[in-house]
Amino acid sequence: MISGWSSSALPTLQAPTGSPLEYGVITQQQASWIGGALCLGGIAGTLVGGAIVDRIGRKWTAWIAGLPLVVCWALVIVADHPGYLMGARFLGGLAGGIEFVVTPLYVSEIACTRHRGTLSSLLILSCCLGVELAYLAGALLHYHTIPWISVGVPVFFLASFCFLPETPSYLAKGEQLEAAEQSLRFFYGIQSEKDTVGQAEYVRELQLLRRIVQTEPHAAKDPATTNTVALSWSDFTSRHARLGLLICVTLMALNQFCGCFYMMNYAQSVFAESGSVLSLPASLSVIVVGLIQLVGCYVCTLLVDRSGRKILLLISSAGLTLGQSVFASYCYGQTMGLDLTAFGWVPLLCFSVIVFIGTVGVGTMPFVVLAEIMPQKYFSTLSVLLGMHGILMFFAICSLIGTLFVLLCMPETKGKSFQEIQYMMEK
Repeated sequence: MISGWSSSALPTLQAPTGSPLEYGVITQQQASWIGGALCLGGIAGTLVGGAIVDRIGRKWTAWIAGLPLVVCWALVIVADHPGYLMGARFLGGLAGGIEFVVTPLYVSEIACTRHRGTLSSLLILSCCLGVELAYLAGALLHYHTIPWISVGVPVFFLASFCFLPETPSYLAKGEQLEAAEQSLRFFYGIQSEKDTVGQAEYVRELQLLRRIVQTEPHAAKDPATTNTVALSWSDFTSRHARLGLLICVTLMALNQFCGCFYMMNYAQSVFAESGSVLSLPASLSVIVVGLIQLVGCYVCTLLVDRSGRKILLLISSAGLTLGQSVFASYCYGQTMGLDLTAFGWVPLLCFSVIVFIGTVGVGTMPFVVLAEIMPQKYFSTLSVLLGMHGILMFFAICSLIGTLFVLLCMPETKGKSFQEIQYMMEK
């Protein structure tokens, strides 16, 4: 929600009259910093999340991330200067960065193999839902009303998530077998021994937990001490590590430089700059786009464990290349002074295609890492330097490069266990 908040908030803050801040109208540079502060916080959040997720556990790492979100919305409520909003966005990014580290771990450690892809993709689905709610709030509610409603989400999370158990595998690594079994029973809905009859998968998971305890080095009965194993350079030099790192970094570069997330955060400004002559105002156009994004996420959850990761990424990145190229051509035609009145529907169509096809694959598959780790502020700066057509063509080229990489280098992991994936990567 704090990510989608900027789409309607920045035009309001830059409006020549009726500024919601006592400070007055903000400059383009201040707007860029408000937009980019979220991603700077995201960088810090991934580092913080990575540092504490094995020390205090998946559950409490996720819970802690709710605290800066509460402070974030509180700053928006009391803000009378753009500096408050920069701080709020930074804290929102910090929370998001932590959650994007820990949520995939928490979900993958409680999900069975056949449902792991579907459940993992719900992370991005929930992000899309939050962005759409922010779009709706921006169109229907007053600027000062939005943060009062939004702060209720992290407050509810803090009050409820603390009652969920830690993941079974994390507890097993800390040699807490009894607690691990109780956690496993909770997630499988098993109340008594008779409920285990016919639960072959539960039995397999329980046996795996016992093997984890047996193979872990002797340590105190505390996962925080068991999991703090020092890394060495040799951990990064195996074929598995090198190929895995290359794939992850490249997919996240595609995720960021395909332009989907930046265009969504500046959606209202994109529609205004593209000169769409549709009857829908910009604030309502982004709501339509948000709904399409939700549909794209839902389609991904249906297909990820059926068609596979690789085919979705190929279709998505190739579709982005086409959609952004057409959008760039339209904007370039406007720059050249061509009469494109008859094609006023092109911006909304292209934007919708980009959002849908991007969410189906490129925006959802690389879910393990933070979705907005690169500074978002470069969009507003580059759009001034290159023009809308120039930055769209840049995104299209990045998407094309991503298409070729997925086609030639990425293996398929659908339906494979972690052991099978490890063997495949070592070959």
